[in-house]
Formats: sequence, structure tokens, C-alpha cells
Amino acid sequence: MSETLANSTVREGDAGSDVAPRGTPVGSVGNVPVYGWGQAPPHLRTKTQLAADRLTVTEEQEKAPLAYIRTRDYGDVPLHDPAAAVKMRPLPSSTKARMAARRTCPECGKVRTVILRGPCSVCRERAEKERQRLLARTCAGCSTVRERPYSKEHRRCQDCRKEQLEKKRARIEAWLAEVTVCAGDDCTKRLGSKKAARTWLNERDWLLRPERTDLPDGFSGRPGWERRCPPCQEAYDTEQERLRAETQARYERQERERREAEARAAEERKRWAAAALADPDVLVLDTETTGLDDDARIVELAVLTARGEVLLDTLLNPGVPVPDDAAAIHGITTDALVGATTFSDVLVQLTGLLDGKRCLIYNKWYDVGRLRHELTLHYLDRSAAEATEEEAQAWAREQAATWLGAMQFEDVMIPYSDWVGEWSEYHGNNRWQALDGGHRAAGDCRAVLDCLHAMGESRGSEPSEGS
Repeated sequence: MSETLANSTVREGDAGSDVAPRGTPVGSVGNVPVYGWGQAPPHLRTKTQLAADRLTVTEEQEKAPLAYIRTRDYGDVPLHDPAAAVKMRPLPSSTKARMAARRTCPECGKVRTVILRGPCSVCRERAEKERQRLLARTCAGCSTVRERPYSKEHRRCQDCRKEQLEKKRARIEAWLAEVTVCAGDDCTKRLGSKKAARTWLNERDWLLRPERTDLPDGFSGRPGWERRCPPCQEAYDTEQERLRAETQARYERQERERREAEARAAEERKRWAAAALADPDVLVLDTETTGLDDDARIVELAVLTARGEVLLDTLLNPGVPVPDDAAAIHGITTDALVGATTFSDVLVQLTGLLDGKRCLIYNKWYDVGRLRHELTLHYLDRSAAEATEEEAQAWAREQAATWLGAMQFEDVMIPYSDWVGEWSEYHGNNRWQALDGGHRAAGDCRAVLDCLHAMGESRGSEPSEGS
């Protein structure tokens, strides 16, 4: 506890004195009074204050404090009588040595007040100053170290400074030769003298100067150097305008093509939804599971026709408890599945319903994954007894893949989310829409049919003209 807390509860010379409380309790914890800040009995101490005097509370004191003091940062802090406290046992010399070693600087060997993870701050500052002094005496070009610091302007030795200036002069000469000749194609007209260009280059504050009319030939009223003669500049501006027009036309064409593609995709989604509702070979499937993990089990399975007729709606006993968080979502508890049928018991019926039919699923990747897991477990139970575990698992996975490959599953979530069109900048596509079906298998199947009706309501089963 902080020293401020200690000063707020104890006055100098009051230790052990039996005086009346300085304040009235502001509350209680059980039958123990709670005092406000600075109003606690002065003879009581916190555990931090007792530790400063090498005292510690007993187990009885820990369980039954005499009072509490209410603080803003630490809550209600218990207070104890120092007369009932016991002296702390002295630390073993080995423990003291280990504690001191953790606070010892490896550079200077001094023991600091805090635990160190490397050199102390004094040694780090000394090393940084030495590094800066060495850097000032090291040539930035050839890394030669000398006794005196180099010039702060360039930090180079004489030879490296000469080389640096020669390179700078060469760059300036190349620039002067380039800017004093028109940059237009096949044009060699002079734009001004090198002296004028050098003067312009040496004026470091030219960007801040107002427009001038007394500039030599080759300069404009703007703060910059003209790179083309007037005829070439006019031709350049014309070409740039043409390029801008082409870019704008290309952008407008791409936008038009994108809108047309979106319109075709929207029309295709409507056509697909309307055709699915009118197709007698279309079924809707949904499952409820024990969770979202890869080993989650199916606890409810429903299959409906496109007209809403229930072909299968049953609870399935997965043989494992249903987690509370999953049961809180769909309401199917472990007790509700006692005596329910299993996935293996309904597999033949499910196979007969889905065989040769189009099966629509909202987020088919998840439900198909749960079906794959259940099928794998089903075939694993029926694998040959003499097969090894690895062979049995490989055979079960192969049989599950064969079963799923014979079915025709189609997803509804992606087309419906694209139909809603709630764009997500984070994901870079349309946001997936939640299915409002009450989190029960049959209810979710009916919600899928509602999505199909919403997508295809603007058109019948026949395609519109011109599509």
C-alpha cells in the first residue's frame, strides 16, 4: 500500500494508544466497520504498514480484521492491531543473495533499488554518451576514427569531403545540362543559361517568394523552372488532356460494365431463387449442433420441401453432453435428448430424401462439415474389427466423402447476402446476413424459404424479357 494510505490512517505518536475513533463509520462489511479516508482509528495499521515495521498478521487476524478503510484505488482495505501482529521471520542469507543479485548491475556491480534486466540506467546513459562521442569522431564516408570530432555539417574526413563535393558538383552539372534544354521530344531549344538556372537553384526560399515578372528567359511567373519551350509545352498539355480524357472514358466504361454485371448477377439471383421455389426436387436442410468446433455433433436435423412441407424434423442424441452456451442458443439441453434417436438411425431415411435432389443450405460449409463428421463416426463404428485404427479412420473418411459427393448441396447465404448488398470495407465483400429462424432446425429451414421468396418476389419462375 502507498505511503499516502499509511499517513491517512496513523498519526505520529498514536501507535498503541487506546483513543476514540476520529470519525464515524460510513458502512460495514458484515459486522466490521468501514471508515472513510483519514477517519480510521489511529492505532490500527494496514498490512503494508505492518510489513514496513517487519510485522505480519496472523491467520486469525487475516480472517477477522478490526476495521476497514475505504479507498478510491484499492477498495476497502483491512486494518489490524499491531499489538497482535507477529515479527516476520528473517530471510535466509541465500534468499537475500539471490534478491541482491537480481538488483546488481552487471556493468558497474552496484546494487540498485529495482530489479535489473541488463545494465542500470547510469551505465546505459554512460554507454550512450560514449557511443555519441565515438560517432562524432568517426568519418561517415570511410569510417576512419580520429581523436578530434569531425565537422557537424558533414562529419567526413578531408578526402571523403572532397569526394562528396565532387559528386554534388557532378549532379548539379548534370541537372544544369538537363534543365537548360527543352524536354520535348526531338527539341533542342535552349531554355536559359546555366548561370540563371544555378541562381534559381541557390535560392533556397524560392517556394515562398511571390510571383515575379523580372525573371530571365526560361523562367515563368510561377516558383519553378519551365522544362519545355512554349510550343512543346502546348503539345505536352494537349497530350496530357487527351490522356486524361481517355482515362476518364475508360473509367466510365468500366463503371458501366460493372453496373451491368451487377444487374445481370442480381437478375440471375432472382431467377435462381424463383426457380428453386418452383422446383419440386429442391429441399432445404438445417442442423443444430453442440457448438462451432470441428468436433461438434448434430443434435437436431430438419429437411423441408420448397413448399414448406416437413419431411424430417427430429432430435438426435449425439452421445455427448450439450454445452450450456450452445443450449442457451437453440434451447436443446442434454436432458431433452435422452431417448432421442441417433444420426445412424436416420441416415437411411436422410439418404433417401436427398438422393437425386437439390439440397439448399444456409452456410452449407458448416452444415456439410457437421454431416461429414457424423458420417465419419458412423462408418468408423462399422469398420472391420481386424483393421488398425489408422486404416479404419481412412476408410471412414473415404466413405463419408463418397456419400457427400453423391449429394447436390447449394448455398443460400452468399446469394442472399449479395442480394441484401450490405458492403463491408473490412472484408472487401458483402457482409454475411444472419438467419432469423429462431435457432431451431425446422425454423431455420422456413427462414431459408423466406430468403428465397424475398430474392425472387420481383419476378416469377419465368425469366424476364431481355435477360
